Amino acid sequence: MFNPLLQDLSKIKTEELDTKITELMQKYFIAARSGQGGVCNQINVILEAYREEQRTRHAHASKKLISQNKNLEDYINKSS
Repeated sequence: MFNPLLQDLSKIKTEELDTKITELMQKYFIAARSGQGGVCNQINVILEAYREEQRTRHAHASKKLISQNKNLEDYINKSS
């Protein structure tokens, strides 16, 4: 879900993204234990945006790795 108050997540480092997800999860659990359902909903919206960016990055990295493996296989097959 889009949140206009969030920065462009594609511009932050992966380490920062992971750290922010951890922080948001901690805040979510604190809010949940305190009975703050509305706050939990707001945190969840932001958390899902960060997780979606994380999934996108993982998918991109996987495609890149598969492509590199394909190129390596082609090189090995030509060398044999």
